[in-house]
Amino acid sequence: MRVPLDVAGRVKGRTVTVEFPASRTDPKAVVSFKLGQFAKVSLRTRDAGTADTRRLAIVAELSRVYAAARCGIVSLSQRQTLAMAGEVYRHLRQTHNENPGTPEEWAAWKAFTRAALEGRIDGVPPIEIVGRSEEYGVAFIIFGEDLTAGVNEWPPTDSTDALEQRCGRLALWVLHRHGIEIDSASHLALLREIAKAALQAGWQLKRQAAGDYTPDPLEGRFPAVASPSTATAISDVFDRWKAEAKPSASTVTTWRGVIGSFTAYLKHDDITWVSDADVIRWKDALVAEGKRPRTINDSHLAALKAVMNYAKRNRIIATNPADGIRVKATKRAGERMLPYEDGEVARLLAIAAREPHPAKRWLPWLAAFTGARIGELAQAWGNQVREIDGIAVLEIRPSPDGGTLKNEGSERVIPLHPILVEAGFVEFARKCGARPMFYGKPARPGSQGQHPSKGTSNHLATWIREQGFTDPRKAPSHASRHWFKSTASRVGIPDSIADALQGHNDDSSASTYRHVAIATLADAVSRIPVPYGSTPIFDQAP
Repeated sequence: MRVPLDVAGRVKGRTVTVEFPASRTDPKAVVSFKLGQFAKVSLRTRDAGTADTRRLAIVAELSRVYAAARCGIVSLSQRQTLAMAGEVYRHLRQTHNENPGTPEEWAAWKAFTRAALEGRIDGVPPIEIVGRSEEYGVAFIIFGEDLTAGVNEWPPTDSTDALEQRCGRLALWVLHRHGIEIDSASHLALLREIAKAALQAGWQLKRQAAGDYTPDPLEGRFPAVASPSTATAISDVFDRWKAEAKPSASTVTTWRGVIGSFTAYLKHDDITWVSDADVIRWKDALVAEGKRPRTINDSHLAALKAVMNYAKRNRIIATNPADGIRVKATKRAGERMLPYEDGEVARLLAIAAREPHPAKRWLPWLAAFTGARIGELAQAWGNQVREIDGIAVLEIRPSPDGGTLKNEGSERVIPLHPILVEAGFVEFARKCGARPMFYGKPARPGSQGQHPSKGTSNHLATWIREQGFTDPRKAPSHASRHWFKSTASRVGIPDSIADALQGHNDDSSASTYRHVAIATLADAVSRIPVPYGSTPIFDQAP
């Protein structure tokens, strides 16, 4: 089997060990093989059925190895290290429990393990994942008849070569079980704890070999390898961020899906194990799927960065692994979104004016002559239309039933264009009163779904497309907002005033808006010309 190209460099030369259970035709077997460009291994059977079963076991083990390589390098905590050493301890006990052999075998086992742990010897036989090698004779030759005294005669050193030889296979075995790769410091710590666990297992198995099956009083020192606690589960951190940040329902829905796709890619949900390499590989996978750079940056990575920043601020993680990671988005000719032309606005308004449905009738006109976002308009209630200093205005603010705006600078007051007043919009709003103008029932208190105005916005966009406005570079509703901005510039309205009317969120526009008089804003709005062909149609409107 060919090793996947994306992990080939990381796993090259790695030894993989797989235990085949006994089958109808063949006894239990253990195979080890090194990975290169291909994974080549004998299945140790001539039976087709057994071969199929063993082939699946190989594929499953390789999948764990490749998943670990893709997840990136992580650091283990002390608890995680001891927990994994405990898994090795229990595995050794279970493997040798029924037939522990002789006490002399385990005395040799302990001698080699302690010598490796303390750096007293250059080369030692490895501890096998299953089975055990004949070590007593070799130990007797190296250390003498008194193994303890013989080991003590070799001076301890800082060398870890023998420790790697002795416990390396066990470390790889337990890491593969969890599908992770660890950094060098964690690897050395894990080797040492595995060696201590192997000594403890050897002590207990030596007693059992002598006929004493008294339970090990120290077995309880190993913590369990648990799933991520709720304190570090990415899904739980997302819920805590949501409760604090209070984003819109649509953002919650979209971003929850993003976080879910990220954890599915990782194959775990522990935020403390996420590395920058994980985020980069996920980003690359999204690019390979064909997702647009802007979608990846503004949706996928934005969601992850928000949750990671929350975790960092709340001391759950030390650094944000997503910080600084983004897709290079090159703007190419022919992709920039465009405003409607005057003729298109005139045609859309003429169609809208003949519609009996309030959203189809009024929202295109409001979008064109307020420059507001369609989501801001769709959630408006009738009592948001009022008079200030004798001027009819529309207050852009979150609807009382849980609507949201893009940001703080989005809340503002927009004077109504004379054409809207003339057309009867003020009277329509007055009849609506303290209820929504463009959707039916208000959202229920505490509702977790998307705000009902979102459905209005989506249906309106679909309806506009159905009227023949199909240019993909002109968003059905948002192109009217672009038209307002372009027209404002054309008729000489200062950018600062246009930004204040449209709620653009930058420091200069927000500062200007807070000080612009209603009369000044009203004068600017009235200068937006009604596109040719639109003016007389209200005489025919229902």
